[in-house]
Amino acid sequence: MAVTFSAEKPGHAAQIEAVLNRAFGPGRFAKTSERVRERGARHELALSRVGLNEAGEVVGVCRIYAVHAGAPIFFLGPLAVDPRAQQAGLGLALVRECITACRAGGSAPIVLVGAESFFRPAGFSVVPKDRVSLPGPVDPARLLWLELRPGGLDKVQGEVTAPLR
Repeated sequence: MAVTFSAEKPGHAAQIEAVLNRAFGPGRFAKTSERVRERGARHELALSRVGLNEAGEVVGVCRIYAVHAGAPIFFLGPLAVDPRAQQAGLGLALVRECITACRAGGSAPIVLVGAESFFRPAGFSVVPKDRVSLPGPVDPARLLWLELRPGGLDKVQGEVTAPLR
């Protein structure tokens, strides 16, 4: 399947919701990551990416939110690929597209909740103990971050909250 990548646009919203529902089901609303988004995280459409099939339909999404934890940071997620398009590397490609957009759009590091084995090829590593917390339970081995410029993680500390501005 040929996929093209695009910045997320408001017109993608309904198709994105359908992909998220197919990929995660209703349990997605119970996740701690959802608490981050509910608490005033600012959705960054220009940094978020969708994967579009040949018909222009959304088959994958990786969203970026502006948040704060001692310093401005980006929060990555949700990342979802339609079950019919999985196993082709689309998820990791979407993550890399978002990383590129975040680097071009600023220097704030990226934090996410996910499997280190999946995100390590994109440069993510486990957040050191007690550096960053989320508004809810999270397995510390699944709290990951990525520095986009040297020293970018130095001031990142504390609970992830809404951006200050």
